[in-house]
Amino acid sequence: MGDNSITMIHLAEAFDELDDKTFYWTDGKNVFYRNTQIKGAAVDSFVHFRGVWAKDVKNCYSCPTKLRGADPHTFDALNLTFAKDKESVWTLAGKIKDADAETFVVCDEGEHSFGNAVKHAGSKTFLHESFAPYGFGKDKSNVYYFDFQGKTKIVKKANPETFVSFNDSYFGYDEKQVFCGFAVIPGADPATWIKLKKHYYYSKDKNKIFYFNRWIKEADSATFEIVDIPFNIGQPLQLARDKNRAYWNDREISFEELDRQVKKRARVYHEVTELLK
Repeated sequence: MGDNSITMIHLAEAFDELDDKTFYWTDGKNVFYRNTQIKGAAVDSFVHFRGVWAKDVKNCYSCPTKLRGADPHTFDALNLTFAKDKESVWTLAGKIKDADAETFVVCDEGEHSFGNAVKHAGSKTFLHESFAPYGFGKDKSNVYYFDFQGKTKIVKKANPETFVSFNDSYFGYDEKQVFCGFAVIPGADPATWIKLKKHYYYSKDKNKIFYFNRWIKEADSATFEIVDIPFNIGQPLQLARDKNRAYWNDREISFEELDRQVKKRARVYHEVTELLK
């Protein structure tokens, strides 16, 4: 995707948990991240970016935490997942050891949707979509992956010269292999590999069916299909079938169980639709 920063935002005057542009805010004297005061932050020079990154004339921040050693004059947020200055690269997990800031670029939009949730404000009921930092980045030597959990990981077998993110929070590939996060999808052929549908974690190549980085050995590739159920909250239930079997994630279930889950999810969809009227 290249090395493009995201827009700086000035401090809001109040915090709204449904608006990530107000996560940093001021009461006129102090700066807060959500409900936590950032001690010593300079109100007059404080700016932030959508998500978790911010800076003032003296310091740089991730949420309410100061980034030790970060240079506010060269600090920039690249997306929700990655930020850098002239010398270092960061995620929420902290500074990425040995990452080369000069050649570092993000590979995708750096965000994962948790889907919609039902929210209430006064007499209004509505859907609100939330996001978290997930994504790939790379420098001249390595490909990196962060998924909002634990440390930033090196995708050890990936070639940074040819690596491409699928821009869906999980999948990427180079000329030799396909990756799910930092893990190789064993035996997947990058020349024929495809993800089957948005919001689902099933994929296939010319011979095999996969769920995340796991090969579903029993699946019949020729007849395998996702059972697409309408959804309006969260993520869709991961259901699929072929001519012989039904699947929930990568686990085999009966066709009767598949039908029960389809009907159950259809009821939830209808109930939420009625609630929003």
